[in-house]
Amino acid sequence: MLKWKVHTILVLTIFSFGIDSVPARTIQEARQAIVRSTMDYLSIPYLWGGTNPQTGLDCSGFVQLVYHRAGFGVPRVSGDQFRLTAYLGPTSVREADLIFFSMKNPSSRRVDHVGIYVGKGYFVHASFSNGIHIDNVNNRYYYERIVGIRKFPGF
Repeated sequence: MLKWKVHTILVLTIFSFGIDSVPARTIQEARQAIVRSTMDYLSIPYLWGGTNPQTGLDCSGFVQLVYHRAGFGVPRVSGDQFRLTAYLGPTSVREADLIFFSMKNPSSRRVDHVGIYVGKGYFVHASFSNGIHIDNVNNRYYYERIVGIRKFPGF
C-alpha cells in the first residue's frame, strides 16, 4: 500500500507542473498522447504566429497546442520553450521530447524553431514551405541546425 501511495504522489507531483486539469497518468501515456496528437495536425499550413489549426500554425504554436491537448501548459514561443526545458544528450531522446533549431543563422545557436520527436529518428514540426509535416532528424539540413534536444521537467 505504501508503494502505491508513493507512486501516486510521484506521478501527481510530476504532472502538477504546467498541467491543465488532466487525470493522473504515467509519463509514458503522456508521451504517447503527445505523439498521437502530432499526427492530427499533419498538412495544416504554416502561419507565422499561428496558434489555430483552422487558420495555420507556426512551430511553437504547434508545440503549444499539442502539449496543451495532452494537459500541459507550455510557453508560446520557441525561445521560452527552450528555456523551460532540460538538456538531454543525443542518446537520451525519447518520444515527445523537443528538438530545438537555429534555422535563420545556424552559427548563432539562437533558437528560432522547434519540433516534437516522434521516434525512430523522425520529428514533426511546422515548416514555412510544407506546413505541419514529418522530417528525419538526420536530414543534413536539420541536423546541422540542431541547438539542443530537451524535455519538460517531469518527463
